[in-house]
Amino acid sequence: MTLRHIKIFLTVCENGNNLTKSAEKLFIAQPAVSFAISELEHYYGVRFFDRISHRLYLTEAGKMFRSYAGHISALFDDMEKGIRDWGSMGILRICLLYTSPSP
Repeated sequence: MTLRHIKIFLTVCENGNNLTKSAEKLFIAQPAVSFAISELEHYYGVRFFDRISHRLYLTEAGKMFRSYAGHISALFDDMEKGIRDWGSMGILRICLLYTSPSP
């Protein structure tokens, strides 16, 4: 399971559980989106979507995974921004000199 899987899963959720719209948004083929979701479900051994009449419906496990995935994705985005902006932050160095009192 990779961050790519998480991003694909979240995109599917954000696009009304529609694989075709999600694929278009991600600029990948629809079968790749479907395969990534299947890999996630296989990896965890649980269904994240019920498939009824050619539609996807988020299961309770899927809702829990969406919550975790959202946190992971946001945390990763924060890390990326922080690391990429590292050089622009600058460094402040403070040096304290201690001198002993003269006798």
